[in-house]
Amino acid sequence: MTNHKNTILIVISAILLTYAFFIGILPVILTKSFDITKFEEKFYDATSLVTTLDEVDYNIKPNFDVIIKLRNLSLKYIDNQPMFDASSIELTTTPAAIFGNTFKVKNLYLKNVKYEDQILPEGENKLAFLPGAFDSTKFGKKNIVIVPGPIKIKNLKIKYITPTTYDEKNFIDKEYSNAEVKEFLSNYSFSHIKIR
Repeated sequence: MTNHKNTILIVISAILLTYAFFIGILPVILTKSFDITKFEEKFYDATSLVTTLDEVDYNIKPNFDVIIKLRNLSLKYIDNQPMFDASSIELTTTPAAIFGNTFKVKNLYLKNVKYEDQILPEGENKLAFLPGAFDSTKFGKKNIVIVPGPIKIKNLKIKYITPTTYDEKNFIDKEYSNAEVKEFLSNYSFSHIKIR
């Protein structure tokens, strides 16, 4: 009987240690080992967008929600024209985003966002070329699955630029529902991304 109790205690201890490692130590390892320079290079290879990023921080909650925080993300087109800037991005997702190829967006919160919506002389939106060019194999993944979720933005500035016009809109708070995000993403033909 004592042997069974000892076995049960050992199993429980192992489970607790694994749990403690997963929520306490793994996020530190992920944060410390994240190579921003390599990420910027891979993102450029995968999208042809010039990317700069100051900081990445991982956190795993007791309920296994994965929180990924980015600081000062900037994206520019290959011709160096600005596309997107955010001072802070906080993504709440699942462990599958770290260990698999599925990004379930439970929540996405952004601060101080600037987005430039550019229409080319031919009438095509400049953003329309990005989905078809995206190559997930540069990140070691054949395909990526995105399950859209709600997006909240604090301080959003959108510039609408055409060859002959310019307009600008500012929002203190802007929210997009799951359905709105899914509809937006579904309008584009991604070559290596599936939208669920």
